[in-house]
Amino acid sequence: MLMVLGASHHDLELKALERLSASTDSLSQALRELSTQDGSIRGAVVLATCNRLEIYLDADRFHDAIDAVTHRIAEVAQIDEAEAAALLKVRVGAPVAAHLFTVASGLDSMVVGEAEISGQVSRALTAAHAARTTTPVLHSLFQSAARTAKQVASRTGLGSAGRSVASVAIDIATAGLAEPGSDESTSLATATCLIIGTGAYARVVATALRARGCTRLQVFSPSGRADTFAATHHAEVVHAGQFADAVAKADLVVACSGTTGNVLDVETVTAALALRDTPLPVVDLALRPDVSEGVRALPGVRVVDLHSVADGAAPEHREAIADAQDVVIAAVARFEDDQAIRTLDPAVIALRQHVSLAVEKEMVRLRAKYDSDVAAEVELAMHRVTQSLLHTPTLRAKELARTGDGAGYLQALHTLFGIEIPDQPAPH
Repeated sequence: MLMVLGASHHDLELKALERLSASTDSLSQALRELSTQDGSIRGAVVLATCNRLEIYLDADRFHDAIDAVTHRIAEVAQIDEAEAAALLKVRVGAPVAAHLFTVASGLDSMVVGEAEISGQVSRALTAAHAARTTTPVLHSLFQSAARTAKQVASRTGLGSAGRSVASVAIDIATAGLAEPGSDESTSLATATCLIIGTGAYARVVATALRARGCTRLQVFSPSGRADTFAATHHAEVVHAGQFADAVAKADLVVACSGTTGNVLDVETVTAALALRDTPLPVVDLALRPDVSEGVRALPGVRVVDLHSVADGAAPEHREAIADAQDVVIAAVARFEDDQAIRTLDPAVIALRQHVSLAVEKEMVRLRAKYDSDVAAEVELAMHRVTQSLLHTPTLRAKELARTGDGAGYLQALHTLFGIEIPDQPAPH
């Protein structure tokens, strides 16, 4: 069965979500171990973003799987298991597909219609493949989610909105930079923007800043990986010894490293403020804040963070959102139909093998009796007849699977052909 355990900005304060998501790498490793050691779990995919943590499971036993994963989450996050269980929302069966398709399409995001979430969903599947924790049903689920996101982007107005957590945060932060009568792109055209971090979110930030007219990008990496990012995004590298001076001279600082936390500390920012005569706008997009609490209290600093985005990102494009929801509903129905049909795949395969074996036995006799050309013609004719005869039973299997009447089909195969089909685990 399919299930998902997770939490997002809808369910938890970001502080609580940060605790739960303390180490996604360690959690992924723990789930890899579970998928090989725990008989109740066949596969797992971890979707971790700046405002959600979700673990998608293909499992045999509901309660055993939930308990095992909750235990590992609590262990990795170093919190009590009962607390972890209280923080996690559980979905099972059909609602899993509905939820993931909604997430991948940007309809469950802090900024409705955000573009980057579909890429994060795809990368989660890629990571699970690399870790060998996927199963056919999880692969199908995530591939269907990716297709749904593309359909939402191409068929609705959300695809052209270009909205993201990063873009909304930057717009909020730069609103005060524009001259009266001008727009934000004008203010950023001559601005120096400093990006802290080089990960996936930093790439999104760089793209958003370029789209708003910024021509001077700088990048600082707490882990020392700025060179490659700078070459790709035409940015200037800020080394550790230059960091405080770069903060002092920046018109906008966007922090999104999320690795060490508190990269912008009170000492650094206080020194920077002493060298400037204008307020310092800072965007902090890291779930584990890059800006220390003390910095937020300093006069002359304006911090825009995930809370600011949540407050400032009121739903828009109502018609486009309604259209997107219709696309998701139709996609979920197709996925559920497809999974229902797969429950009778073993029966259809067994029937085809049964018929093919009978044909092959007869062909062995005919090949010995006739020359190769005649035998080949007979074999081709028998193949055509076989395909024609099996066409209707195959279609009927799909119809009966959709309506939940597969048991009758299995009984008919046993009665008519003596075919026994072992019990198959439900796909979800």
